[in-house]
Amino acid sequence: MKLLIGIALVGALVGCSTYQAHSNVPTPYARTNASQVQILYSPPQRAYTSIGIVSATRYKPGWTDPSVSDAIPQLQAAGAEIGADAVIVRSDRSNNDRHVVVEGEAIKFTSR
Repeated sequence: MKLLIGIALVGALVGCSTYQAHSNVPTPYARTNASQVQILYSPPQRAYTSIGIVSATRYKPGWTDPSVSDAIPQLQAAGAEIGADAVIVRSDRSNNDRHVVVEGEAIKFTSR
């Protein structure tokens, strides 16, 4: 019984998250490293191509609501899945149930 309570408690503390990636190009780019995907809050000054839309949903148990920064790793993973160099955050919303949903535009830089 104590083991079951311990497992349930660990599951509640860890929380959960999901992400989705949709590419709008016929031949997707090669997957990139998620830790290298930049998160931007406005369009960059350098040239880029939009390659898809990504979203991340993050659940955060506890006393505080999750923020956009809590969903950043999932947003980076979603962008990396379709080969993005960066993700421009376009919207975020809280569902008032300890979830935050962040949506962004996955981009590939066209000049280095």
